[in-house]
Amino acid sequence: MNRLTTLALTTLLLAPLAALHAGERYYTEEQVYTSRPNPDRETPFGHIGVAGVMVRIYPGVTVKVEQTMPGSPAAGKFKKGEIIAGINGISLKGRNPFVALGNALTQAEATDGRMVFDVTSADGKAERKETVSIPVLGAYSKTWPLDCGKSKKIIAQAAEFYADKKKFNEGGIPGALACLFLLSTGDDKHVPPVKAYFDRFPKEVKGIGDHTWNNGYNGIACGEYYLRTGDASVLPILQYYCDDAKERQKFGCGWVHWGTGVSPGYVAGGLMNPAGAQLLTTLLLGKECGVNVDEETLLGALRFFYRFAGRGTVPYGDHRGEGGLGSNGKDGMIAAAMQIATGARGDVTIYEKARQYLAMSMIDSYPVLVMGHGDEGRGDGIWRGIVTSYLMKEKPALYREAMDRLTWWHDLSREPGGSIGIATLAWSNGEIGSSGPGMGLSYTAPLRTLRITGAPRSKHAKDFTLPGNPWGTEADRAFLAIDHNPKYYDYGPDEPAHIPFYALGGAYHQPEKDLQSLPREVLLKNVYHRNYMIRVQAGKALRVVGAFDELEKLLRDPDPRVRRAALDGLIDYNYWFSIGRSPISTDRFSPAMLEAVTKMLSDPAESWWVVDGALMALKFAPAKDIHARRPLLMPWTKHSDWWLRESAFLALSGLEKDDALYLGILPTLLTMATDEYHTQPRGRMMDHLEGALKRRTPTSSAGQLIVAGLRKAVVASEIKTGQRSAEGAFNVIEAVKACLQNDPTTAVFVAQAMQGRFSALATADLVTLVAAPNANPENPTYGLYTTLAKQSPQQREELTDILFKVYRQELINHMNAEKGENQALVDTIIDLTKLRKPVAGWKPLGKVATAERIWRFASFDPLTEQDRMPTREKKRFRDIQLPEELKGWYAADYDDSKWQMGRAPIGVGVFRQGRVSFENKSGWGKGEFLVMRTTFDVDAVDCDSYRLSILARQGFHVYLNGHQIETYVWWKDMPHYRALVLDAGQIKHLKKGTNVLAAYGNVEYDDKTHEPSGQMDLFIEGLKKSDLE
Repeated sequence: MNRLTTLALTTLLLAPLAALHAGERYYTEEQVYTSRPNPDRETPFGHIGVAGVMVRIYPGVTVKVEQTMPGSPAAGKFKKGEIIAGINGISLKGRNPFVALGNALTQAEATDGRMVFDVTSADGKAERKETVSIPVLGAYSKTWPLDCGKSKKIIAQAAEFYADKKKFNEGGIPGALACLFLLSTGDDKHVPPVKAYFDRFPKEVKGIGDHTWNNGYNGIACGEYYLRTGDASVLPILQYYCDDAKERQKFGCGWVHWGTGVSPGYVAGGLMNPAGAQLLTTLLLGKECGVNVDEETLLGALRFFYRFAGRGTVPYGDHRGEGGLGSNGKDGMIAAAMQIATGARGDVTIYEKARQYLAMSMIDSYPVLVMGHGDEGRGDGIWRGIVTSYLMKEKPALYREAMDRLTWWHDLSREPGGSIGIATLAWSNGEIGSSGPGMGLSYTAPLRTLRITGAPRSKHAKDFTLPGNPWGTEADRAFLAIDHNPKYYDYGPDEPAHIPFYALGGAYHQPEKDLQSLPREVLLKNVYHRNYMIRVQAGKALRVVGAFDELEKLLRDPDPRVRRAALDGLIDYNYWFSIGRSPISTDRFSPAMLEAVTKMLSDPAESWWVVDGALMALKFAPAKDIHARRPLLMPWTKHSDWWLRESAFLALSGLEKDDALYLGILPTLLTMATDEYHTQPRGRMMDHLEGALKRRTPTSSAGQLIVAGLRKAVVASEIKTGQRSAEGAFNVIEAVKACLQNDPTTAVFVAQAMQGRFSALATADLVTLVAAPNANPENPTYGLYTTLAKQSPQQREELTDILFKVYRQELINHMNAEKGENQALVDTIIDLTKLRKPVAGWKPLGKVATAERIWRFASFDPLTEQDRMPTREKKRFRDIQLPEELKGWYAADYDDSKWQMGRAPIGVGVFRQGRVSFENKSGWGKGEFLVMRTTFDVDAVDCDSYRLSILARQGFHVYLNGHQIETYVWWKDMPHYRALVLDAGQIKHLKKGTNVLAAYGNVEYDDKTHEPSGQMDLFIEGLKKSDLE
């Protein structure tokens, strides 16, 4: 699971950068931004600033009109499908349309307000010029947004918009950002709407909920409002956010999307740092506001996030820093947290330095402006402007360059009526609902009216303290430097960050040209760069071109940043994956390298981050040399930070080159893997051990040790109590899988051993441990049940007996103790019961078998332009205007006699994933949407539980006897009959006699052929729990 989700996320992050080389065929200008449209694909665009033209980019970088915004300057001037070929006499061909159109907006607002579009008709037969006149605001001043008339007008218009509840009445992230923007204007007249926002919160604060994203942003807004006003009425809200953060913190450092659970196999530890980062800032503001903040919770998060500064961009989960130049705003989020930390009493120099480095990192990341996973770069759009101003005084030239570079983006983001979106944001086309108010803070941040933007200490603030150094040694402070190493300039003047970014590549894109074609001076220059990711790529490039002599020298450089870059080059450092695929070979690991690495490990004052790299590099030394340095390695095996523990493990694993030495270190490696609690390093440790087992036989001396160690990990790995139990339970179950997959004969031992851990396992963990076939048909897992077919007859009988008598009863106990229905739990109990008793289990309602049931159905297309949707859209389910003859189609007494007839599944095209598919029994028809109805008879309504079983590719509405009982709005890529438990409010519509079951759904379209595919079938099942006893 961990490896699969990591691979999927990496693929998503790589996708936008696939355009780098495709653009070479089309563009005639230098590439600066990776958001530049790929000529081979469609790209969302959104609105052209305040002009109000909504466009989309089609293959060939063809800019087509989608619509115009009502009341905007462009309203009624364009037709859907028309092509915008140029602006103000300049052709868009060969140019980045985002930048070109943004610059045209800036120019028009500075002069006469005229934007003259070159327009080609949709059929390509006619051309014309269309003039759109936008309001003239004047030019940006040389110090904008300070002392700038245009900026003042933009701020005033946006504040008027966001203060008007009739125009903007959002909650969650957009609402919190609107509050922050209004407060950031510094104008007291905008304070009442913020007060009104928090007055609408539940009086019983527990009703606020546990949505990490919303709580974090709202917590910051709440703290800022209190420090501005001293209004104590909001302190219970802030206290709730701090208390909730304590209750829901995972791994003692971060938070998940929402809720109390955690899925450690998701990415790394299940943490969601883009959401959790704001909780750290909330906790720090809570300290400053004087509410009760749990010290352990705060310091755990502070250490966790602080250590990313200068060591890779802040990542998504509990892993090492990212290797992209950008962070989707996460560097900016933590910069803001560090800004609040500078308000602590005592020496806060280290937090000031971390803030400045992270702000510099955001500025350097302009090539990946508004790029990121999940929300497509929304976080970058919000936080870039907020933190850029941190460097306004210390690096005025850098700040000015950063702001002036993006005037086009700021103006492209603004909308008619004063609202602000986020230009180039594919998610919701960057419209106001997708957190545009945060973009407005780019104009107000330099005013320093918020604590997160550098406002002076409030008279309402309380004193608080923080550790003077939360992580590392004194030498680690070098990684917070915001200047290049002076040797950088030995190779030439400063260069914009996009030049080494494209030349050297990164974690998510390849170098634009063969590295061998680059002068060595380019690589050496960037080893001294201020940005960590660029230094890493330069170090790796030196290894690729065979410059081991240069790396050898760099290992002895006085600057810890350079020493780490050399180490990163040797190990092909791959950021969150640690060692890359092409590290230095042992035969190239020279005595001089060994001497340098040994010196690093021997120096107690050495930077932890340098030691981390040195440990990984030592893995590739000859085994005898690793063995000789065991006394230097062993202390790091018990370090407080898992980064160092993992690297120590990797160093010691290098002894595998010598069988005898490896046999001697295996007990240490096995103990480290068992004791490791964090998901990412433990997974890597277990991968090594399982790989070592596969490279040997289970009966070999090393194999026997490993098998015994895996068994020990099952019983000895830590599982915490309470809401955090899932963290350790995941580790234990992964150890179980390792035992079962490498040696299925261990199943009986595992099943018996895990009985002693029942009390520590949540229901979901038990279900995963068993892995019954019907518990998770969409994503089958590997567990005890899976191994039954691989056992000898005697072992199978023994394991079956344990599963039926012991595990089944434990699961029944869970079922009886829980309120509501847990579908996977019930299905696991049924599967285990069937091992000994052929029970009915879930049984379809109705006297006619579901496969023989006759349906009436009709397909149709949307009637209005408003209801039509481009075939490219994946999320297609929606309510549309129905044809007149279909009104009330779901009612029990509706006459469907004129509809088509047939058996289900009703479908079109092929709904397939791998080898899994279901045959269509009836044709869907030509329409995008389908309505379908059938009847079934029941003699009694006497089951204990009911569920809907439905096969559907897209979303659906389901009705029972004219009453809507279920809705789903997304899609499913795996064909399967989803089981949805029906509660009392839903099943009350079931009656004795004849029932009418009806459903509404839609197709989706292939992204290449645009051919439709869809499939639907459904029925209701009942269960009598007495069958399980």
